[in-house]
Amino acid sequence: MVTSPLLGVVAPELGWVPTPRFLLRRDRIMRLLGEPSLGKLVEVGCGGGSLLHELAQRSDEATGIETSARARALASAIAKEGCGKQVIVAEPDPIWHQDREIVCVFDVLEHIEHDGAAIEEWAGWLVQGGRLCLSVPAHQSRWGAGDEWAGHWRRYGRHDLETLLVSKGFVIEHIECYGFPLGNLTEWYGERFYKRALRERQGSVSKSEATGESGVERDYYVRKFKWLDSRFGHALLRISSVVQSLASRTDWGTGYLVLARKE
Repeated sequence: MVTSPLLGVVAPELGWVPTPRFLLRRDRIMRLLGEPSLGKLVEVGCGGGSLLHELAQRSDEATGIETSARARALASAIAKEGCGKQVIVAEPDPIWHQDREIVCVFDVLEHIEHDGAAIEEWAGWLVQGGRLCLSVPAHQSRWGAGDEWAGHWRRYGRHDLETLLVSKGFVIEHIECYGFPLGNLTEWYGERFYKRALRERQGSVSKSEATGESGVERDYYVRKFKWLDSRFGHALLRISSVVQSLASRTDWGTGYLVLARKE
């Protein structure tokens, strides 16, 4: 396992490598949460735990919540291998009440049927003035096989997302659309892969079961990672990071990233 400024955590021996879309999102998150100390942090739906591992290094206390047993095992392995201080749990602690400085929720809200109730719960963990940092897939008009495969309930428009957060007592400090244009290209290309994956699924799969696999299914990407980890791949990622930054105020990308403060 190694951690690099460009690729984050890379652990193919554990079954984890980053995807291009993950890296585009990670780049914007790490810039947005650039302060030296994040205080007490919770990441909801931490998946394989690679981003949590990096954020934990700048947190007083870091906890990852993950309902998928497979994802929890991977996140725990990354924490152990990287000597991280983050703790991985299956459910929130009942004692959490207005004592966390930041709650992070990356590409999770779209997996939750009652998204408003979830936001209310997370708000209850935050101190007054605490922050919620979350990302979601953008534009319901772009719904596709990848959303079905991952167990999504919806994608989000900018206005709908802002309205939802404000209605739950948050003030929007920052919102951007990330991913353009590399994320758009990989999402378009991935439709063929996900259509085939849906056909090959055995039997009926619930949204919760699909959700459990979506954050850690990396077999295809482990095989292709050599390309991403090449000089060409590194150059493409650096250029794409600059371009998505320039386009962040538009709605051209594939996801929204928000930082909101609890009033």
